[in-house]
Amino acid sequence: MDKVDISRITLEVTSRCTLKCALCVAFVPYVKDPKDLTYEEAKKVLEEFFKVVDSVGIFNLTGGEPFMNPDLTEIVKEVMKYHKKIRQDITLVTNGTIIPSEEFLNLLSENRSYMRLVISDYGKLSSRIEEIKETLDEKKINYRIVNFNGDNLSYGGWIDFRDHSLKCANKKERDEHSMKCMDSVGKYFNISDGEIHYCMRSFWRIKNGIIPKEKGDYVPLMDSNISIEQKKVMLMEMYHAKSVASCAYCVGHRNDVERQMPAEQL
Repeated sequence: MDKVDISRITLEVTSRCTLKCALCVAFVPYVKDPKDLTYEEAKKVLEEFFKVVDSVGIFNLTGGEPFMNPDLTEIVKEVMKYHKKIRQDITLVTNGTIIPSEEFLNLLSENRSYMRLVISDYGKLSSRIEEIKETLDEKKINYRIVNFNGDNLSYGGWIDFRDHSLKCANKKERDEHSMKCMDSVGKYFNISDGEIHYCMRSFWRIKNGIIPKEKGDYVPLMDSNISIEQKKVMLMEMYHAKSVASCAYCVGHRNDVERQMPAEQL
């Protein structure tokens, strides 16, 4: 088949976090058994992912708080092995509560041409952000601050995605609803539990039995009974879909949805 080039992928490296944000888009405070992705697990997932995908625009690593994962440095090194298949950046999102290790900072500095930190600034909650910024500046590491406190909130604030009730009566309504969602339009896929999902919310609803696990809504990367070619077809079908089952149960990452104050703690 033709080359499989996608816009963006997010690899969830941990479901542990230093904060307990009520409106966490990954629902981290509500995870019953939080865990880290191990290096060995990540290595296998990345190998399978890049067998299926010829290239990806942005490769994003997130959590939870990624710096809680003791294998993070080795996982990032593994991602870097595929940097020629990553058309733009490798980014890592952190909440500014943990100072990266010297080894990790050196890794970022040595690969600054395609590595970038994205720091969510939650004001007082991001207790180490000034120290982190100072260190990044000293080492000339690329980073971006996303403001989630005070005035001029990035994206206008957060969205409350916790209402999982049915919102669309049929597929036509679901598709129309989904086409106003930034994540759906941008195809912001994520990898969790060795599977590619349409978005983090779709993964959460499937994992927690809110919606059934249906063919076409995910790609099982680690299933050896499915060929690479079949997985490519599954991914492209999902990539070109206007919506998946989860979209009918979601308010959507839409401009017309009311924003809330970010990072309110449970």
